[in-house]
Amino acid sequence: METKGKNRKVAGRGMTVTLEMKKRIRSLRHSANLNIDSLADKSEVSERTLKKIESPKSRQKRFDEDVLMKIAKALNISFDELSGKQRQYKQEDNSVHFEFLAEQFREIDRMLLPLIRDHRHAGQRLIEHAYRGLLSQCLQEREIDLEQINQGLRDPVKRNAFIEGLPRPGLTVDVSEDFDEISYKYPPNEMLTVKSPQLLWDCHCDTPSTKQNDFECPIHSQSSGEEVDRRFSNGYVLIRYRDIEFYWRSSQELWPPSVDSFYMMEAMKTDGLFTKKYDSVLDIGSGTGFLGIMTACCNPYITEITLSDWLLTPYLYGTTNWFLNRKSREHIRLKTNTALFTKGLDSLAKPYDIAICNPPYLPLLDGFDEIGLESTVAGTDLLTDIILRNKDLADRIYLQFSSLSEPEAQIAQEKAGLKLRPVGEEKLVPFRMRILWEKADYLEMLIKERGLVEKNNSRHRFWHRLQTYVIE
Repeated sequence: METKGKNRKVAGRGMTVTLEMKKRIRSLRHSANLNIDSLADKSEVSERTLKKIESPKSRQKRFDEDVLMKIAKALNISFDELSGKQRQYKQEDNSVHFEFLAEQFREIDRMLLPLIRDHRHAGQRLIEHAYRGLLSQCLQEREIDLEQINQGLRDPVKRNAFIEGLPRPGLTVDVSEDFDEISYKYPPNEMLTVKSPQLLWDCHCDTPSTKQNDFECPIHSQSSGEEVDRRFSNGYVLIRYRDIEFYWRSSQELWPPSVDSFYMMEAMKTDGLFTKKYDSVLDIGSGTGFLGIMTACCNPYITEITLSDWLLTPYLYGTTNWFLNRKSREHIRLKTNTALFTKGLDSLAKPYDIAICNPPYLPLLDGFDEIGLESTVAGTDLLTDIILRNKDLADRIYLQFSSLSEPEAQIAQEKAGLKLRPVGEEKLVPFRMRILWEKADYLEMLIKERGLVEKNNSRHRFWHRLQTYVIE
């Protein structure tokens, strides 16, 4: 019988559940696509007890070890993993654990984000120094060495164990080559298909306009829409395009391959990128690694790929996605670079043959500083940095950016003394960013000053133009 307050008795062997352990259990539950109710059924632990175990505000700190063992068994992990006794990202055999690294990197990234998203009130050099210091400190405190991780993944046995140990995706998203159909599949044999999609996640339900409500959502109008939404938003997802697979999970730190990426691939293909003899490719702001990995897989001459990003979550997913797709491409060398903007690429013996970037494009307008702190797609610093440093980075650079950031791109072109050449068609695509729906003044400014298009007679209210360019 349970009693309230500090004298609560716990049957059997009691164990203190720390705040870190609570976070771990919640993260593992989400990874397994389980809600509290389903985990209760699977573990035979009451919902009430599970809520107390996960809640950081619960007054009960100690729980029966037998209960925790049931939870570990339901999550298909050992008790030591659940309790955090296996704290190392490596075991004695030097194997690397994805789930542990994902949790640690997410924590570090959330400390880095507010530091560097808007640095207009501090010099760039000061921000870069602070970034390097904080990143190094966070890694040292957690005893994580990125080079040791990279070295471990070079071993075929350890690399295969790493890939085989990935959490099973709860949803597979198949994107057709021409981006004219998307199928969302989940166990056992369920499938939801969207014809002629306008976005990878083509839902307009949260658009702030009553007129958009008159249109039927191609996802939520279907019987399995809510379940697909839950899996897409909360669990691990496998996105497949042209037989290449990309592992992803929704988070503030990592966006999935978007409609921008698919259109950029189309433009680069039109420009002949996949048939010309290029040896090396650099993906700047790589995220999931989609653009760099697709280029390495589609161009048979590539022998070296470098994925560069300033957060650790993209480093982890980009590396994972490369090894998921390496297969018959073992002759291609993978390099990674974790640094702000294009730093860390300064010591290149020679420029890359190709550099690719689909940079953030939300302009940081006066009076709207908070935008830079709330979104990883805010700020045009990477865009301008690449234009200004183009000769140091690659012989040929492909850039795609929005009409919203054209003024910044134009200024950078003038400073660099060059002219960007458009390739492929300009695309008018939906502009769907939930964090901006409550910022009517900012949206109004984008409409008046940056060419954001407002349509009241379509499913998506706001639209912007995307264009791929080349610097040669």
